[in-house]
Parts: sequence; C-alpha cells; structure tokens
Amino acid sequence: MPKIMTLICERSCDLKSITEDDSQFKGMPDCYFVKFPCSGMIQPLMIEAALKNGADGVVVTGCQIGDCYFREGNKMIRERLLGERTPGLKKAVDRRRVIGLWLSRMQPQRLLSEIKDFSAEVSKLPAEVKPEAKPAAAKPVAPKPVVEAPSVVVAPAVEAKAEEKPEPKLEVKPESTPEAKPESTPDAKSE
Repeated sequence: MPKIMTLICERSCDLKSITEDDSQFKGMPDCYFVKFPCSGMIQPLMIEAALKNGADGVVVTGCQIGDCYFREGNKMIRERLLGERTPGLKKAVDRRRVIGLWLSRMQPQRLLSEIKDFSAEVSKLPAEVKPEAKPAAAKPVAPKPVVEAPSVVVAPAVEAKAEEKPEPKLEVKPESTPEAKPESTPDAKSE
C-alpha cells in the first residue's frame, strides 16, 4: 500500500470519528495527516518535501470553495496547485501524485473514500526513482598564461620641495552701516 500524506485544514472536515491518533486515519496504516489552521497556509514546498521524503502521494484538503473560515485560503492553495498563483509546484513534481479536495465538516466519510481511491490510483503508478544527489563534475581549469612583469627602473629619490599653498585669506567685512545718503536739497524738491 502506498504512503499517503494528507495536508488538511482543521476546519474543513471533522476528523474526530475517522482518526486513531493525532496523525493517522483509522484502518489506513500508511495514510497520515497534518492539520493546519487554514489550507492557505499549505505551501507547495511542503508538498514537494512530503514526496521527496517518502510519501507516494499527497492529498491537500481545504474548506469548500467560497466557504473558507479565513476568507480565501482555500482559493489560494487551489490556485497554487493549478499553477495560477505563485509559488506553485515545481515542474518536476508528478501531478498524478497530488490531489486537492474541498470538503465541509460533514464529509469525513467522503474524505476517507477519496483517500482510498487516490491510494489505489497511486499504487498503479510506476515507482518514482529518486536519483541520488551527486556532486557536480569539476570543470578542468585552463592554465593561466605566464605574463612577465616589465623591468622596472628605480629612479634616485629626489626631494621635492613642498609646494607652499597660500593660506586662504579671510576677509572681515565691517558690519554694514547705513551709508550716508545725500540729503535732499531744497533745490531737488522743486524740480
């Protein structure tokens, strides 16, 4: 039986009657779940990590579309799974190994039946071959050409006379006093 990981919104489906403990479904020894406050918190990296670490399939479960407790979390993860919103699943992820379910609290039996059907479909898929990580082959390094340094002639030390820079002169302007204005003469008024 394939290992199935279910990432589920805790408000989407009532799990009390269908679970044995905090992480496993009744009667399904290879099906585990992780609860989230909202399916919008589920990131594609989590799905990829589950597949990379041994899960044969991943079920993402959220509230029914349009009925999210936190407004639009279920729409966000749905769009991510469909590649309509970033971040999305990487292209290397086999989409046949990931499904999304949008259920109400009253549908725990439907959840179990969908997981069983999905598990049967996943068991028909060829086993994923996970290549071992190999270090990249080192590129040969081309030898650097030898460049001869030009011969350097050292000139005798000559003391240079330090240039004397004139100190900036500060002009002190006397405070401006009102200049004596020519007094108007009686002749100037008559003109």
